[in-house]
Amino acid sequence: MPSTNLSGIIRKVWQGLISMRLALVLLLVMAGVAVLGTIIPQGNPPAFYQYAYGPWRAGIIRFFQLDKVYRSWIFLGLTFLLTASLLACVVNRWNPLWRQVTTFHYRCREDDYTGAPAGASGFSTRSAGETVASLVAGCRRRHYRVFTSEEEGRFYLYADRGRFGVLGSLLTHLSVVLIVAGGLYSGLAGYRGYVNIPAGATVPIPRAGFAVRLDDFRIDYYSDGLTPRQYYSTLTVIEGGREVEGRVIAVNAPLTYKGVTLYQASYGWVIDGVLVNRGQTTRFALPDRQTISLAGDLRLKPIFYPDYTVDPAGHPGSKSPRPVNPRVGYILMQGTRVANYSVTRLGEPVSLGDGLEVTFTGYRQYTGLKIAHDPGIPVVYTGAALLLLGLFLVFYMRRRQIWALAIPADGGCHVSLAGAAPRSQARLETDIKELLAEATGR
Repeated sequence: MPSTNLSGIIRKVWQGLISMRLALVLLLVMAGVAVLGTIIPQGNPPAFYQYAYGPWRAGIIRFFQLDKVYRSWIFLGLTFLLTASLLACVVNRWNPLWRQVTTFHYRCREDDYTGAPAGASGFSTRSAGETVASLVAGCRRRHYRVFTSEEEGRFYLYADRGRFGVLGSLLTHLSVVLIVAGGLYSGLAGYRGYVNIPAGATVPIPRAGFAVRLDDFRIDYYSDGLTPRQYYSTLTVIEGGREVEGRVIAVNAPLTYKGVTLYQASYGWVIDGVLVNRGQTTRFALPDRQTISLAGDLRLKPIFYPDYTVDPAGHPGSKSPRPVNPRVGYILMQGTRVANYSVTRLGEPVSLGDGLEVTFTGYRQYTGLKIAHDPGIPVVYTGAALLLLGLFLVFYMRRRQIWALAIPADGGCHVSLAGAAPRSQARLETDIKELLAEATGR
């Protein structure tokens, strides 16, 4: 009895999965969730939702993870159900459609040809065998696959083309399954990151198991000498202490190693310096406009001017991005208050008071690399290829079938043709008329 109940439950679940109604409901619910993701700001801290929506609504938003809709359990669950439904439809329809592709039958009775949606008949003065041979040649010229049979003097013919077109809808369903599965796999197992590498430095790539050294960085400018046209990073991949690969990357020309892709994303300046704090010396390499903590609540923010100039209002700036006349401006912050601001030359010690002294010793360019690991990309690409193949089969491989019967008679034979083509009826009727004319010589 329990096994009977279980099989009944399984049958009901299966019938539900292959139901078009379920797929439509899931699509509508997913669309509604996506709309909520558009209305509700995403990725903010809990305090934001508490203030904007109140405690009760904020609790609902956090429970259903509507602050990160596309990674929420409800959206992932709906996606899983929709994918399972599509896959069930593929499995359910595969055998019947595959039988249509691989099997055929002859129409052996004369009344099979009467009243057919597309059909024609006539009399040929040639023998039944010669007439069918003419039909075979005509079908092959029109790129039909042809089969013939002969029983008791009667000749039967079956011909078709575009038989794989019936699989197009299945492939499009399967392609969606693969694309969604690949996207979920990348979302769960993949990661994103960002790293700045100064020239000459080696930086480990997070979660990748290898490091990258920036050997050189250069920028190509347009004719004005100010606007960057392209920038290049010469990178060396280091794994286990060995240099395993070197590559020059640029925008839209990334480096991929062991499934991790490094994209050229940005660039800037790194300022090298020495900080003396009550006799203790510390060397630092700080990206332009980033802060470094000093003693107490003091913070220092250097600003690099490659080609230093001062505008008429007395504000510092740079005439060009090239290091023609380099200077370093610095802002000394105490808590939230600006304690001091000035501009200095490289190599000149600057006293910050209270035993603090800083010297900006040099500058280097750094490259900003975007890190992406998308293990599901091959699955997504496979799904995209299947989608294109499925659409090609749907729109360009329209199945046409032709049956023929030749019955010997005095002075020749009677020949009848019938056909089926749900989406190419006009073309099929033309083929049948032309084949009959060729076979009967009329």
